[in-house]
Amino acid sequence: MALRLKQGPFAEFVGVSIDSVKKWERRGATITLSSDYAARMDMRLAAANSAVLQRFQALRESEATSNTEAVEPAVPLGADADDCVVVPARTVTGEVVLVSLPRRSFVTGIGVGTVWAAVSSNKASVGLSLAQKAFAGMFANAQIDHVKHFDSLRMSLIESDNIYGSAHTLPHVISALDLLAQLKRSKVGDPEGILRMCAMFAETAAWQFQDQRDFVNAQFWAARALQWSHQLADDYCIGLSLVRMSQLACDRGDGEEAEELAAAAQRTAPDDSLFAAASSTFRAHALALDHDHAASARTYDHARAIVERADNDPKWGMFLDDSYIDVHQAHTFAEIGEFGSATARFADAMSRMQPGYPRDKGVYLARAAVAHMNAGEIEPATSSGLEALRIGVGTGSARILHKVRHLSGMIDAASTQPGVAEFQDAFATWKAQEWSDPT
Repeated sequence: MALRLKQGPFAEFVGVSIDSVKKWERRGATITLSSDYAARMDMRLAAANSAVLQRFQALRESEATSNTEAVEPAVPLGADADDCVVVPARTVTGEVVLVSLPRRSFVTGIGVGTVWAAVSSNKASVGLSLAQKAFAGMFANAQIDHVKHFDSLRMSLIESDNIYGSAHTLPHVISALDLLAQLKRSKVGDPEGILRMCAMFAETAAWQFQDQRDFVNAQFWAARALQWSHQLADDYCIGLSLVRMSQLACDRGDGEEAEELAAAAQRTAPDDSLFAAASSTFRAHALALDHDHAASARTYDHARAIVERADNDPKWGMFLDDSYIDVHQAHTFAEIGEFGSATARFADAMSRMQPGYPRDKGVYLARAAVAHMNAGEIEPATSSGLEALRIGVGTGSARILHKVRHLSGMIDAASTQPGVAEFQDAFATWKAQEWSDPT
């Protein structure tokens, strides 16, 4: 209704089947969307213009009033009430609150991250003192090392992400950030340690959204990680955040920004650290995107030299070795049109990569498949593409499936080349399941 679209155009806009939209309308408020469909709706709403968002709010206002206490939403610090828009938002814990956000946020588009930040600050200012006191009281005499707990949790989630994919772990990362925010507001535990965990989890959230190709939220959380890192004056966390932002810029194809962020990370990170190796790797890719291929090759060699002398880091970079750098250089070759070099480097790097990273292997297989197709090598393209598709579906990685979709569009469906029919059948089956309504 806010978009003023009929069912067919709305289904196409959201990226679902028209049957799904009909079912949603039929079931109305009784339906609970799957996380994938809800994320699609969130992204479309976030990208809508201010007029659509105002209409959406007007339509939701009566329902929001009936589901919330009569609390005046707080106006963001430094903002005039007339410059704000009030929206209903559901917190991670399930409660519905009215959130006041600057009108400019709606003009530029907002995402889950921005709403989360507003909800977080709003909860701190609209009468949650009782909840804060209860939270503080619960841990007043408890001998609990909250920082140690969240540090272990983060490492476990990173390992789960490597194996099962970000689609399964992202809700837990956001939930942990919400808990950390409650600990911080309630002044529970070591304040500096809690803030450091906030920065580390924010970087993890940025990565998880990046794997989902949700660049708006990935940028939001990377920026939050950098902000909290600067509050701590912690070079380790600053370097971590800048490396994440550089890789994110690479994924968005922004070579200039990626190079600038990688250079900043190198200034922050110790010369012999894995941060320095990672920032050199992403800087090398950025240089290639900006057509400086000779400098790119030298920078990749520099990254390998750093890895050889770098100390192990138990908290980050366990994945970073020569094969990791090689597979990124293979990606660079593919991006600049050197497809023969790309496929050879992909094959060599994947034969040497560490076990326990199936999602990353899926990303590399999908990129290799597209490179093979560009090189006119259809059989290895479909073979790699089929394996990548299976990993992409299993892990829910949008980075993998985005490349697989691209590969499918490159293949002549009428081709009788070996492997084409099997790949296209598997792809069609997945597409049919993707567009069906799981509710």
